Amino acid sequence: MGYDRISLLPDSLLTQILLHLPTKDSVKTSLLSTRWRNLWLDVPGLDLHSNDFRYSSSAIKTFTDKFLELNRESRLLKFKIKYDECNVYLFGISEWFVTAINRGAQVLDVDTLRCPFYKDFMPLDVYKSKTLVSLKLVNVGLLKPEFVVSLPCLKIMHLEDIQYSDDDGSLIIQKLVSGCPVLEDLTLCRSFDDKLPVVLRVMSQTLKRFCVKSGPGIESDAPGLKCIDFRDDDRVVGKNLSFFLMVDIDTKFNLHEFLNGVSSARRSMIISQRTIMELYRCLNMEPISKFHNLSRLEVSFSSDLLLQVLTNFLEISPNLKYLTLCLVFSTKIERENLELTNVPRCLLSTLECVEIKEMIAGEETGMARVRIGKTTAMKLAKQKKKIWMEVVRYFLEDSVVLKNLILCLTDSDITKKLVTFTKRFRRCQTIFR
Repeated sequence: MGYDRISLLPDSLLTQILLHLPTKDSVKTSLLSTRWRNLWLDVPGLDLHSNDFRYSSSAIKTFTDKFLELNRESRLLKFKIKYDECNVYLFGISEWFVTAINRGAQVLDVDTLRCPFYKDFMPLDVYKSKTLVSLKLVNVGLLKPEFVVSLPCLKIMHLEDIQYSDDDGSLIIQKLVSGCPVLEDLTLCRSFDDKLPVVLRVMSQTLKRFCVKSGPGIESDAPGLKCIDFRDDDRVVGKNLSFFLMVDIDTKFNLHEFLNGVSSARRSMIISQRTIMELYRCLNMEPISKFHNLSRLEVSFSSDLLLQVLTNFLEISPNLKYLTLCLVFSTKIERENLELTNVPRCLLSTLECVEIKEMIAGEETGMARVRIGKTTAMKLAKQKKKIWMEVVRYFLEDSVVLKNLILCLTDSDITKKLVTFTKRFRRCQTIFR
């Protein structure tokens, strides 16, 4: 005991470990011992935040320039910087990105932290890196390349709140995506003044995951796409939707057409609370195709909708194996006499694991919790207990092949009562977390 084995590791391995730390933490290791005093200088990357240099507006420039000068001959595998354009001396900052690209950077991550009045435009070198594997740009500008974009190793690209120099920014996006022959993961977070068309078309033969956050609309033409993740009120149109393995939805737009398109999703789906409310309206208007290949589902239900919708939703997932329920309890007193009676096919033949969690209304959206009186709080606690008991009773007594029921709750009184329910499948284990 007390034997320092880490310090016995070779410098090359130690610097690779430090590469995964923010640079400020990497520098702190110099205080450990003489063995560590200069190791941080050999780390093949920088991970900087302007808040770490808040006592001097030019300190981040001085530090970065000296670090790059000391490591002039070595590779720079990662360059990551978050800076506030109001307190950073920006002259020459684009040269850092050029240096990183020329020295073989595999990761380039640039974030201005806020939406500035003007955008800092990235150098054109960013379009012709032979080594970049991951590119993340937030609140910066992109110039229109007058040459063929070539990013032969880029697999991950994240573009958020980008300002495009050309009036038709879609040409820049098209050039970028077409110049990435191995691109697998694309995230687009559109701003409403980004000079992009109402519906932006994204075409890629290699894209496997596509994440869209905000913006007017996206049309995806990616035959290899396996996972789609979209947020807010996006309008997403896609081809070959039946090949999706993973769908993550948090939106309020009309879901009927999209869900029918992904009805043969093979593996997994995550659906937010507000999407469930829209889906409930869709189910009442016209039927949705069943998800015959869906095996894993994570869904958030509000307490007032859960007992009304749960069985209907399980009906359209006849071969479900793994279900995660996030119960969102609001501050409204709802009716108490609803019971779960219908037994969908998945409970009789395939459902093996159910995990139930609880949240307070607002946790999904980051809203502040509403203060309520003592009497209301007692009524809500009573209602929550009844809902918990009904849901757990339903799965234990009606599931024929259920192996594990995982309950994530903190009320010990509920926990004691739950163990008294009869299990239809005797080998089912109830696990409390």
